[in-house]
Amino acid sequence: MAEKTHSGRRLALEMRTRASAEEVWEAWTNPDDIARWFVDRARGKPEVGSTFTWIFEKFGYELPYEVVAAEPGRRFALGGEIPGRGPFLLEITIRKDGGETVVTLVNSGFLDGASWDEEYEGILSGWQNALATLKEYLENHRGLARSALLVIQPADSAYEKLLPFYATPRGLCRWLATSAEIGEVGDRCGLVLSGGGTLTGRVLSKTAWEVALSWRELDAVLELKGFRFGTLGRVVGARVVGWGEAIQAATGLEGRLQAALERLAGVLREEASA
Repeated sequence: MAEKTHSGRRLALEMRTRASAEEVWEAWTNPDDIARWFVDRARGKPEVGSTFTWIFEKFGYELPYEVVAAEPGRRFALGGEIPGRGPFLLEITIRKDGGETVVTLVNSGFLDGASWDEEYEGILSGWQNALATLKEYLENHRGLARSALLVIQPADSAYEKLLPFYATPRGLCRWLATSAEIGEVGDRCGLVLSGGGTLTGRVLSKTAWEVALSWRELDAVLELKGFRFGTLGRVVGARVVGWGEAIQAATGLEGRLQAALERLAGVLREEASA
């Protein structure tokens, strides 16, 4: 059987971590481990020709992929074909560089053309945040069970308008916080949240319109998002991925985030009509 190769439009990202190559391999290929940082559930084995399935319960998605490469500690690739769109391939390669492990993600098979740019950019942004969450999991929470919370709010706003509200003190104080400190990726962040509570941590990722922050008080990552969601169209969202017990003890967190997103949607409407 000929090895599948990348074709069509593709994206490539790199992440460096203190975790070992074997720990990175397990995080992608062990169904229990990938469910501790990425999917809600998974099933399958990292064996060429077998099926590895990702399950996202919030979205009602069950995505089966063919395992097309499985070299323990070095390379894992999943492929498939969408009718009318041709083949796609997701390839994870792992290598050592001094005291770090380098994780390279290449995802291909996207369609070209302006009408497909939003899909491409959305997946690129999602993978940037996912790799940042993987790094946080591997280096600080490996082996712990994951809890996840996703809150969304319809907001038909151009995505390029979101980043100032997610990545600047002024923007965050218009909907999420009463005071905020935030910088670039790797910098410290600190928010006093509207409705009570604080977030202290670091900026883990900043894409064209999304941000991921570590949240020390909850042993968690907070992603501030924008994406399409079924019949709702474009939405803004807040996703919290936490490890350990702190997130379950955060009374009223979902309601406070929902109220904050409703404020954000209102601010975006004001900006659009100004």
